Amino acid sequence: MSVERLIAEAGIVRTLHRYGHAIDAGDEATWVDLFTPEGQFQVRGPQGGYTISGRDELAAFASRHSRRPEAFHQHVVTQPVIEVEGDRARCVSRFFVIVMDGDRPAVRTFGTYRDELERGEDGEWRFVVRRPEIDAAALGLPPLANARGSAG
Repeated sequence: MSVERLIAEAGIVRTLHRYGHAIDAGDEATWVDLFTPEGQFQVRGPQGGYTISGRDELAAFASRHSRRPEAFHQHVVTQPVIEVEGDRARCVSRFFVIVMDGDRPAVRTFGTYRDELERGEDGEWRFVVRRPEIDAAALGLPPLANARGSAG
């Protein structure tokens, strides 16, 4: 394995981790910047799905997402398998989201991320497409998406 590939993989893992940190903290600008200008967020799950395209729609989504201090949660990503081809990459990883259920933590949802990424001129890896495929979600817990206002 080349040093260049290891550097690319490290940059991609950094993007995966920055995603969780940004959305959990309500850092909308950082979260949106993790996507290319035409980037897509394609959520799929047992109850259907939706697609958000472009930075304006991504920013609107992020503004409605739950965050600290009114909602404590942690997006956790694990087991990334990364394929790099020049300035493009694909990554499959697992995720789960921990939330507070009264006075105890609980797994809110879990599934698989299927990502397509691109390295920008600034050297940062960004999502061209991020596809969270939700395998399961706990019933009766507060929503994450659209938790801070009406759905767009």
